[in-house]
Amino acid sequence: MSTAIKVASFNLKHDSPLCRGNRWEQRRDLVTQIIQQSGAAVIGVQEMMPAMKEDLRLRLEGYDFLGVGRTKKLTDEQSAILVRRDSARAESVRTFWLSKHPDKQGSRAYYAVFPRICTVSEIYINAWGRKIRVFNTHFDHICAPARTLSVRLILETMYRLNQREALPTLLMGDLNAGPHSKAIRILTENRHSYPGLHLVSLYEATGASSIRSTYHSFRGRERRAPIDYMFLSDEFQVKGAYVNTFRQDGRYPSDHYPLVALLELKA
Repeated sequence: MSTAIKVASFNLKHDSPLCRGNRWEQRRDLVTQIIQQSGAAVIGVQEMMPAMKEDLRLRLEGYDFLGVGRTKKLTDEQSAILVRRDSARAESVRTFWLSKHPDKQGSRAYYAVFPRICTVSEIYINAWGRKIRVFNTHFDHICAPARTLSVRLILETMYRLNQREALPTLLMGDLNAGPHSKAIRILTENRHSYPGLHLVSLYEATGASSIRSTYHSFRGRERRAPIDYMFLSDEFQVKGAYVNTFRQDGRYPSDHYPLVALLELKA
């Protein structure tokens, strides 16, 4: 019997003046459908506004929603983690800010356009009988140094948490950077000084041919490189992965494609 589980990363796209014919109320049922059909036990979502969260809570009764908003009052966008109750349960959750003051609510990196956050949760996976640690985040879309700082803060947090209790670790999210950017190369090439901390890109684990666009601007177009990622510690074995290009009647659930992986733990 297989003990593989699915995990997913999905930028839901909040409403903006550019959305027009792709407003949230026109897409929320498609988002619900794609989450349910994925069968994922753990899903990292980005750009989830409070009203979007309430809509999804009503439609996804079997999921717990973990995380808070990025502002000082914990409102606005969330980089939340959804946990399917029949497959897993959250044992802890924390949100920290991607700034030089990670515990200061609403803080942001110098030159970053908005406050940016990372949600981290220790999640017990029923099929594995053990916990994993999941990080979900959304990096700044303008400032490259802010993205680099974000990577370094997350790696530092991973190491510090592993010193307390080493767990299989998964990082996912919309990192707003191409594979050859400094921020992504720090992760793919493990450019850090933390002993025992080693991550592998989902794209590397599945072969270079699987690298494709994850952002399409509601046009279904493909670009040369993704901006949504998963990075996994060495305890994981990737059994499969795909970018879900689902649409219905010409409408896409979001301007990003969900990234889905089938994972097992190594013996």
